[in-house]
Amino acid sequence: MNVYFKTLIFSTTLLATVSAQAITNIWNSEFGQGVSQNSIQNEQGDVFTINCDIGYSENGELTGVKFTLANGQDLSPSDSNTLELLINGNAYWIPDSLGWRNGDNAWYSFREAIQSATQFDVYANQKKVASFVPTPQSTKTVLGDLSECEYRN
Repeated sequence: MNVYFKTLIFSTTLLATVSAQAITNIWNSEFGQGVSQNSIQNEQGDVFTINCDIGYSENGELTGVKFTLANGQDLSPSDSNTLELLINGNAYWIPDSLGWRNGDNAWYSFREAIQSATQFDVYANQKKVASFVPTPQSTKTVLGDLSECEYRN
């Protein structure tokens, strides 16, 4: 009986934590072990996350984007997935890694644009797969200053 009760409490706590992320189109921020995770979920349940390594490593190697569809499919930038965002009529390619000239330049352009985005579309492998409409308040609060979200040499 005691084990059942502990399992029930743990499950309830876990469910409450998961459901806290359920408010759509609001940027949320979490920080742990030197990495800031800034996430937004749309009405379909797709999740777009900007990871900022601001202290985990010396060079910021964990900085990047993670994108997951509601069905669990990971479409994050990689050798097999290209990811682009359409923000305010302009396309921004998201590199799968930083620390090289073109990747760092693309990251900088994306980082500057996302900080004021009122709407953005996600294209994976040249197909539109998701749209997000973040509130201006959450964008300003969570993404207002991403200046440390970069690769450091």
